[in-house]
Amino acid sequence: MWWRVLCVIQFCGLLAIYTYLGLTPHPEQSVPMFNDLLMHFSGYIVAAISISFAFPKWVLWHRAALLISYSFAIEVGQHFNPPRTFSLADMLANSSGVILGLCIIFLLTRYVTPFTKLLYWKTNLNNGAISSNS
Repeated sequence: MWWRVLCVIQFCGLLAIYTYLGLTPHPEQSVPMFNDLLMHFSGYIVAAISISFAFPKWVLWHRAALLISYSFAIEVGQHFNPPRTFSLADMLANSSGVILGLCIIFLLTRYVTPFTKLLYWKTNLNNGAISSNS
């Protein structure tokens, strides 16, 4: 039970950090800035993996829908928070990161049994009935 609670807390913490960084006027004061699109892309790969541990029973498209909707909401919020702006390029990078992250989860659950056991630990899906996850 505690494992799943920790996974959910970690995911909520990740969303809190992403919300802060997404809506603060000057995120470069909190985090060193590198390639902006690469940071969006890699951040949402991490988010896709994190949501998969927090909510492993959700089908992949539900996880994708939540993260992409969240990403869109942050981008809309930036429109109302100068000097930040809405960016379709950021949305594309975020969505691509979500899709790649969930593809990684899908492949790992299909072909790496120890990973699958960890992901579905303490759920009714850890007994081999994992094929319904996709």
